Amino acid sequence: MGRRLFVLMLLLALTAIAFQPAVAQTPAWRGEYFNNGTLNGAPVLVRTDNQISYNWGTGSPDVSVPSDDFSVRWSADVALTAGTYRFYAQADDNIRVIFNFGFRPVIDTFTNTAQISQLVTGDVVVPANGTYHIQIDYRELSNQAFAFLTYANLATTPNFPGFPGQAVPTLPPGSGTTPVTGATWTAQYYANNNLLGDPSAIFTESTPTHNWGTGAPLGSIPADNWSARWSSVQNLAGGAYVVNVRADDGVRVYINGQLLINEFHGASGLTYTSNITLGGGQNTFVVEFYDSTAEAFLDYNFSQVTSGGQFPTLQPTYASPTGATATVTAYRLNVRNAPDGINGAVITRISRFEQYSITGRTANSGWVQITVNGVPGWVTTRWVNISPLGVNIPVVSGNATAQSPSPVTGNAVTASPYSVVIRGGVGTQNARIGLLPTGASAPVIGRNSSNTWWQINYNGLVGWVSAQYALISGTSNVGIIPITG
Repeated sequence: MGRRLFVLMLLLALTAIAFQPAVAQTPAWRGEYFNNGTLNGAPVLVRTDNQISYNWGTGSPDVSVPSDDFSVRWSADVALTAGTYRFYAQADDNIRVIFNFGFRPVIDTFTNTAQISQLVTGDVVVPANGTYHIQIDYRELSNQAFAFLTYANLATTPNFPGFPGQAVPTLPPGSGTTPVTGATWTAQYYANNNLLGDPSAIFTESTPTHNWGTGAPLGSIPADNWSARWSSVQNLAGGAYVVNVRADDGVRVYINGQLLINEFHGASGLTYTSNITLGGGQNTFVVEFYDSTAEAFLDYNFSQVTSGGQFPTLQPTYASPTGATATVTAYRLNVRNAPDGINGAVITRISRFEQYSITGRTANSGWVQITVNGVPGWVTTRWVNISPLGVNIPVVSGNATAQSPSPVTGNAVTASPYSVVIRGGVGTQNARIGLLPTGASAPVIGRNSSNTWWQINYNGLVGWVSAQYALISGTSNVGIIPITG
């Protein structure tokens, strides 16, 4: 009896682990920077960016890139679990999000100039667990330049998570909102929960806001599993506006054909907010709703910002005395008590994607001093991304006496015939930290003793790939590759 109980408890524990909600993986982006605004020709700079969170002001990303009329393409292959993902973007001038080579972009401010510098969202339904390709296109025309992009699984992060190092946009100081009322809406009610077929009833209403309780909206509509759509054309003054909706169950809001709020799911009890800047004149509105079971209500509010201005752009806020941060690109990185890769004592280790304040650098910029849990230490700049680019970091030490170079073996592997998962260590039990796309090559910097796994450096991402699918050249001299795992 005791053994059966133990087996049952083990099965229940494994089931609980298997069904824990997954968080969206943060990718390492391949950034291709072009010296034109059209993404044409060969990039003048290719690098790994750990996050798309840049404010270049009136400057440029790099000395090889002009301060105006440039463009960037970021791409990554990301492991995602099934679910609905929301992408958040804010950029000056234009940004476009393409998911898994889809024909229709998830977000595209190239074609909607009213969204420039605004917080824009778009949703993607991931049908099954797997690896998906994400492409971000960005264009800078003139003056200010910034690009922010993040995404989240709505099952685990239903609210805007905020951009790395950023604050959620708020109304300008001292401004308020004035409700927009007096609109006329055409309401269409459907006897199903997915707006299919002809509506069972069409009415003119003054607002989409209703509380139906557990009853039916009309005699021809069931109390459960029904839907409705409200449409309106409103003549408005140009300026900034705020949409707030709360629903049981699902709701969507379109303004001028742009999907601002997409929460077509079971009741959550949350209030959803979206900001938009509209031009003066006629603007079209569509609100869609469905009820599943039990309670049914829709609370819709649309207001104008009384200041009449636009919503503020997001600006970086760094908790660093130099205004600079270091983001780790290595899987694990040693922090030493001196800028010396041989004699400097390791005081702690930090992990990929972690971000730390920079307090100083060596004269040759080979090392930067960071603060980890209040303790200063040194890391080599070979394995961190420094942001913002061009920031003035004071010299607090002489040149580094020695650095631990990555081994140069002259060998490379190519992913074939499939993309190859890059892992944090030897063996499939280790975490996925990236992907080597089909046909892509990367230099080999290490191996295990049986030559079944290669350690590679793929655009600054150091990790391990299986030799079964990461094929090494037949003429390679495997013997010179150090055993590192």
